[in-house]
Amino acid sequence: MIRHIVMFRLREYTTPEEKQKAIEALRNELLSMRKKIGVIRDFEVGVNFTMVDSAFDLVINSSFESHDALKAYQVHPDHQAFILFNKDYSVKKAIIDYEF
Repeated sequence: MIRHIVMFRLREYTTPEEKQKAIEALRNELLSMRKKIGVIRDFEVGVNFTMVDSAFDLVINSSFESHDALKAYQVHPDHQAFILFNKDYSVKKAIIDYEF
């Protein structure tokens, strides 16, 4: 099994309401991938509530049966569409992939 974790830091927003709206838009897009991409075994989206400078805003925690399944996810058109969608929102991301 492969675990794929991605953390996103969003750009600065003028108001907390604007940031919350952006988080919800990203969360909805991410959750829609779960239904569209069959190689995903487990998929969870988390929203940060800790207000420290080093915190990221959003995380996905997903798992796949194999390296090949992860690769298929990465090139899937719906994943690629999310990457383009996310360019308007995130300014930094961190990724870790590992076997478990």
